[in-house]
Amino acid sequence: MKRLVLLFNILFIFYCNQAKEVNIDASQSIVGLSLDLVISNQLQPTSDNGVEFAAVGLVCSLWTSVDGVAWTVNTGSSVFPDCSGGNLYSITYGNGLFVAVGTLSGDFTSRSNNCGIWTSPDAVTWKRIACPNSAVHVSQVNLPLRTITYGSVGGVNKFIATGSKYASSSGDNLYMVQSSDGVTWTVIEDIADVDYGSVDASCLIAIYNNTVYCSMEVGSYTAILRYNPAASVNALESFPPGGSSLGSVVWNPPTASPYEMTTFQFFKSRSNDFYLVGTRGGDSVSVSSKMNSNGTWPTSVATGFGTNNRPNGFASDKSGNIYTFGYNCRWAYSSNQGTSWTAFSALDTCGGSSGYNDWMSAAYSSKLNRIVAVGDSGSIGTTGISPTLSTDWTYLQVSGITLEITSVTSKNK
Repeated sequence: MKRLVLLFNILFIFYCNQAKEVNIDASQSIVGLSLDLVISNQLQPTSDNGVEFAAVGLVCSLWTSVDGVAWTVNTGSSVFPDCSGGNLYSITYGNGLFVAVGTLSGDFTSRSNNCGIWTSPDAVTWKRIACPNSAVHVSQVNLPLRTITYGSVGGVNKFIATGSKYASSSGDNLYMVQSSDGVTWTVIEDIADVDYGSVDASCLIAIYNNTVYCSMEVGSYTAILRYNPAASVNALESFPPGGSSLGSVVWNPPTASPYEMTTFQFFKSRSNDFYLVGTRGGDSVSVSSKMNSNGTWPTSVATGFGTNNRPNGFASDKSGNIYTFGYNCRWAYSSNQGTSWTAFSALDTCGGSSGYNDWMSAAYSSKLNRIVAVGDSGSIGTTGISPTLSTDWTYLQVSGITLEITSVTSKNK
């Protein structure tokens, strides 16, 4: 009898540990005891049916979508508190939060005390977070933010956002802020000084192998900021590094349209490869390059966009394909890690009956296996397969909305 009771207790504990509800028929004898296992809905993981894609744009605008096909648009301070005529330039997701950055009013060329950071757990209800003030550049207080990303830097997961320069003279640095939780932010005061360049210059940030890579303009040559405090890496470096065969790439800063930096950009793929896309110096041909394992960069490969058509967005999906997006509805894909590209001058009706618009950003959702590209005039391109034809996409515009979408992110990358 004791053995039967012991066996019952073991079975009971086992099934409880499996997060299942156990119904015991007490009318039966111990020997004939039946265990009726009923899976409790309350104990099962709930499906995430919330916003999967979130995008931001000019005039305090927000685009959200559960499936990447149907979109909702809202604008103004009712969405982003204290944003009145401001622009949002970048959005990312990490640590259970969507985080967007930009300005409270005006554009990126505005200056002191015009920094905007907003966070949301669901991309529906947003909270403004106070931007930290510099203790070194006291008169500047804080500055507009241009890009944000989330990842491991020096072994610590964090958000890092970059803004404009404190001054246009040599020896000044960028306004760069960081947060491990999206709530408490600090200025990275010791970031390497930036050489010459426009006061409105910033850098486009990416994180790869615990290191920040920020492509930027420094007046007389192409350079990047690299930052990894755990490895004592904090330097403004000429780019490309020695031993590379990449050649020069265009590095112009923002001018009349500060939301469009015409420098090159870095992207990390799902397979943890690190890519550069931009335009080649000399002939302004759109190109890409994948970093070698030793940190050098091989000869660039033309994306097929032609000249003066800089790639903007970048995405990679489960198939292993990588994608980039450019001006005038152009997009391209590579099935061999950037060794060659197949380019298209239209994306569904974008470039055809819907006219021409520029793509600005792209994101992939592993949950939905869907790619979304966003850009001018509220343009959205979406596909639920690995696209190899223009007709594999659907081109969308929310009725009555023509604002530029500057950045898009997904919850499940």
